[in-house]
Amino acid sequence: MSKADITADQEEQRKINADMKKNPKQYFTAANAKDHIKDRIIVNPAPDIPREGLFVSLNGYGYLVKAGFEIDIPRPIRQMLDTRIRKEIVHGDDGKEYARDVPAVTYRMIQEGVNLPENAPAQAGG
Repeated sequence: MSKADITADQEEQRKINADMKKNPKQYFTAANAKDHIKDRIIVNPAPDIPREGLFVSLNGYGYLVKAGFEIDIPRPIRQMLDTRIRKEIVHGDDGKEYARDVPAVTYRMIQEGVNLPENAPAQAGG
């Protein structure tokens, strides 16, 4: 890496840090993870997901997601699951092999925004 590359990287990091201070809710960090909207999902069982669960982490904040169980996770982590893909080889009618991208992790959405006030259970009054 040249000195110019290092300086450019430092400048880019300085801009990111300044933006994080101005707009903290746009960035997912361990410090603000509890403030993000959470979604309730169930990860579908798959052969490549260990029995102990799938560890997912974003910016140093990790979750162990067990397939087949409901879990409330911050929306940025759920959206990260949407971007994980793997290659799958399929055989066409012409006998050729084709590669296609498929989701690496699939899940069922149970409820979006479970921690929002409008989704809180109604209080029994009397």
